[in-house]
Amino acid sequence: MSTMDQEIENVLRSAPKPAPPAELKGQLTAQVRLPAPRSAAPPLASPLSPANFLRRWWPVLVPAAASLACAVGLTVQQVEIHSLKQAIQDLSREGGAKATVAPAPAAGTNDAPAGADAADRTQQEVARLTDLASQLAAEVAQLEQMRGENAKLRTQLSEPPPGFLTAEETEALAKAKEKAESIHCINNLKQMGLAVKVWALDNNDISPPDMLSMSNELSTPIILVCPTDKGRQPASNFASYSAANCSYEYLAPSAPETEPSRVLFRCPIHGHIGLCDGSVQAGVAKKHPDWLVQRDGKLYLQEPAQPLQAAPVPGNPPPADPNP
Repeated sequence: MSTMDQEIENVLRSAPKPAPPAELKGQLTAQVRLPAPRSAAPPLASPLSPANFLRRWWPVLVPAAASLACAVGLTVQQVEIHSLKQAIQDLSREGGAKATVAPAPAAGTNDAPAGADAADRTQQEVARLTDLASQLAAEVAQLEQMRGENAKLRTQLSEPPPGFLTAEETEALAKAKEKAESIHCINNLKQMGLAVKVWALDNNDISPPDMLSMSNELSTPIILVCPTDKGRQPASNFASYSAANCSYEYLAPSAPETEPSRVLFRCPIHGHIGLCDGSVQAGVAKKHPDWLVQRDGKLYLQEPAQPLQAAPVPGNPPPADPNP
């Protein structure tokens, strides 16, 4: 650094510093505007919170709770009716025993007035019991009437009135019900397929000739009716079972288990099929009817083979991928 530059720098360093105005800090402070504090955003409600759960499921929970309350009321009424009937029978037996067993007057004594008093008391007791029986019968009739009214209320609650649900909720409820019935149908086919395999183990690996032959392997005839089939009623037991109590088609009677792809059962409503190997294919008969092939009067499941990719011609480069 030259001497002249050094002198200039010294002069600048020795220059007096200007004093700021006394009110400068206050003016600057007044001119500063701080942003308004932001209010904390309310936390988002969890979809699993009780409020959201109740708001979403109350159309289903309310009828279920009402049905449960009706069931409890009916149970209590049945117990009370049974207790009242038992009390009436006990009182009737006691009155008859008192009327028939009367003390005989002793010989040579004056017990005739005592016997007349006993007869009067017996008649009064019989009259009281008769009135009590009439009262209890009236109460039983009233309870029977209440039970009929509760049954009507349960029927009304099982079917929500028009306008109770929105169109979207009604459609979603119908789809959920349809899906549940389809899953129930698949479970029925799996149980039937398992019953066939158990029966075949004891009969030289041959499937049963009809549905009734494997009644011991089936837990109940209820599984032989598809839940969507409203035109059929399940049999109460296998003694009263007939073909009208079965929704499924049994397509492989007395068939060997050497044909795993052969169709064993078919649901004509959902299109589910059960194979001889015990597996169930959902909706194949409706979605892919071309996969079902008949050979020698038997129905088989034949899924189409996957198409093979063409091999590149020697000397030509493979085609470029259009989606790199």
